[in-house]
This record gives sequence, C-alpha cells and structure tokens, in this order.
Amino acid sequence: TVLARISTAGVDRDGEVLVPQGCDAPDFNKSPTVFYNHDYTLPVERCEGIRRYEDTIEAKTRFAQRPENHQGPWLPDSVFALLQQGVINGFSVGFVPVEGRHPSKKDQQQFGSKVRYVYSKWKLLEYSIAPLPANQDALVLAASKGIVTANAARQLFPDLTLAPVRAKRRVLIVVDAPPQQV
Repeated sequence: TVLARISTAGVDRDGEVLVPQGCDAPDFNKSPTVFYNHDYTLPVERCEGIRRYEDTIEAKTRFAQRPENHQGPWLPDSVFALLQQGVINGFSVGFVPVEGRHPSKKDQQQFGSKVRYVYSKWKLLEYSIAPLPANQDALVLAASKGIVTANAARQLFPDLTLAPVRAKRRVLIVVDAPPQQV
C-alpha cells in the first residue's frame, strides 16, 4: 500500500490552487481506480480511503495483485518498485471545476503572487501516480516495504527470539532463501 498526498492548497505548475475542502469525491468513491500518469488504460491501484485536511488531501491506495495465471510483466509491480525506490514519488488529480475565481488580494496573500486561478469547489474524477505532477507537493508519504509487526513475525517464525516489544513496534525480517526451482 501507499499513503500519498494527492493534492495540496499550494500553487501548482499551472498557477492554480485546488482548495482541499472543496473536493467532491462521492462519484470517485463509487469506482476508486488509480491510474498511472492519467492513462485510463493503465489502472494500477485501488483507493482505500481519502482524508481531507485544511491544506492537503491524503489517500491510501493498494496496488493490484498479479493474477496467478498472468504471463509477462505486471505494470503494478513495476510502478510499486519505482515508488519504493523513490524513482517516482508524485501524484496528480484529474478533476472537473465546479466553482472558481481569479485570485483576490486575500488569495495572493495566502497563496503567493504566482497564483492565477483558485478552484474553491471541484469534482475528483481520478488520481494517478505521476512522474511529473502539476502540484509539486503531491507526493508519496509512505510505501510499504514488507515490514511486519513483532506479533506477526512471531506467528510467521515461532522459534524467532525477539526482545520484549510493544505491539506497535515493527520488525524487518530478511530471510536468505535458495532460488525457487521452476
């Protein structure tokens, strides 16, 4: 899974601001597919939840699992690996404007002189993993890396000796294994 900031109240590369509290997401939530670079033929994730804060919108997404009978490359695996390695860390929203305005003096004080337009209400259509997002602050916050809780480690490896730990502490387990025979 990936936790990402998918939009912020910052001025994007186009001089626009999407006010996070103005995001309308019920239609998106009916079909919460996440794409690669806004290409609707390249779905890679499913949104598991969106949270709006005053200055940002965060989303938790889960990558599509490779089907057992799938042959060849699996795009979600490749994109996830690039996110884990920090090669790609941007997100971008696709939206339909509902209400907007040219910036007032108050907007310019709040957002800076580079703001050209403020969208106070907008409908979220989709969001995507984007190598070059319009909003430079729409970034990955955390990507899972195979880290498990200590209790889960004990269940997987009953003979594992761990120092006493609190339930929320996480443990990284590295297992040397011989290559699988095909």
